[in-house]
Amino acid sequence: MKFSMPKFLCLAVVFSAISHSAPAFSQDEKFLVKVLTKSAVQSIIGDYPAKGSQEEAADYAELLKWQDTRTTEECDLANDQHSAKITSMFAFKGGPLTEKEASRLEKRFLKEYGEVGLNILLAKKIYKRPRPYDANAEIKPCIDLEESSAYPSGHTTMARAMALFISTVYPERKIELLKAADQAALNRVIGGVHHPSDIVAGKKLGDALFKLIYVK
Repeated sequence: MKFSMPKFLCLAVVFSAISHSAPAFSQDEKFLVKVLTKSAVQSIIGDYPAKGSQEEAADYAELLKWQDTRTTEECDLANDQHSAKITSMFAFKGGPLTEKEASRLEKRFLKEYGEVGLNILLAKKIYKRPRPYDANAEIKPCIDLEESSAYPSGHTTMARAMALFISTVYPERKIELLKAADQAALNRVIGGVHHPSDIVAGKKLGDALFKLIYVK
């Protein structure tokens, strides 16, 4: 299985080191690493559906519906977004950004990307929800599998947060950016690697992280 977000892990290590080396850096807010506490994460996204619950059954029903109806093209698009990068999530054909714009924005929002990624890793560590294909043998993904846990969806969290960050640069494209973020999130369900409830949680976490991290 491939881990789709290696940059998250690398940046998590970097920012963890920075946060433990504060004397070497200015205490200005723009240099501080912002991390949600466990209780804050839990209050934002709550628990994932309990095993055997109606909510869990609804998750699997939605996954199986997409599994029965998805096209090769939909699977290909979902696989193209295996890495949760600004370029792949927003600069696809017909997307809200050009490749040049996306590449420039990846550099501009590198710190924010790393902070969101770190919070994603910590949130997943709290819940450790199995991937749908690990918990239900009926689920057959059509994209590369993941090594990380499922809840909340990291791709969704990152897509949502970065759409909001990018909207501060291109406010006139906010609707299109959020639409692209929603599609990136849905692609994780279409591909069979996330429960729909993982997506709902990811959107909530992405919104919260934008509010936490963004500095005008």
